[in-house]
Amino acid sequence: MEPEFAGRVALVTGAAGDGIGQGIARRFAAGGATVIVTDSHERRTQQVAEAIGRDHDATVAGYSMDVTDRARVAEVLDEVGHKYGTVQILVNNAAWNVLGDIFEYDFADWDRVIDVDLTGPFNTTRLALPGMREAGGGVIVNISSIGADLAAGSGELPYAVAKGGLNTMTRQIARVGGPHNIRCNAVALGLVTGTRFTDIRPQLIEQVAPHIPLGRPGTAADVVEAAAFLASERAAFITGEILNVSGGFYMRN
Repeated sequence: MEPEFAGRVALVTGAAGDGIGQGIARRFAAGGATVIVTDSHERRTQQVAEAIGRDHDATVAGYSMDVTDRARVAEVLDEVGHKYGTVQILVNNAAWNVLGDIFEYDFADWDRVIDVDLTGPFNTTRLALPGMREAGGGVIVNISSIGADLAAGSGELPYAVAKGGLNTMTRQIARVGGPHNIRCNAVALGLVTGTRFTDIRPQLIEQVAPHIPLGRPGTAADVVEAAAFLASERAAFITGEILNVSGGFYMRN
């Protein structure tokens, strides 16, 4: 049986860290895709791309790219198109989160969170859409958060606002992309271990884990499989959906 992503080009943003983005890139490589690893850290991006290609005997390329830099995003997509073919799977994973009391929140931090978490996915999506349309279809998976729907008062207001906007954008892109066979869905994360955010906040895991119906925080593998499912032909009739991957934590009141 042919690997499920064989012959497809998949681009993942924020994929050079140790967590979710790299996991998704590895999953696509294992599934036979040509994988484009992008991240704002140039050296790490190249190292991770080489490691994934070696580990999975796959075609993997690394491009340093800040998702807020429209000119660079356009440049990368153009070069990828010429070298590897049209991006048929786009995963908007790159994210930024700065906690803070809204009464004292720094405007520069607000701008950066909104730029990376909302404007960034718009940049990559908007610039990838024409190629998908011309190719006869494509898939976009946005990595969102259940924080978009929880007024938890945890100092994540800008992040929650950005992810709420991302959810709305997901549905809008699904609506306009549908006639062109372009699907767009999102994975809304709960508490996930093994990420930069939770690694430096072990107390957060202790506080939240007891309230998760499935009794444990999520792992990168949980998110990876959800994203892979939405990107695959197994989800061929699913679009405009926000898939909660939180162990049921999204149901908290």
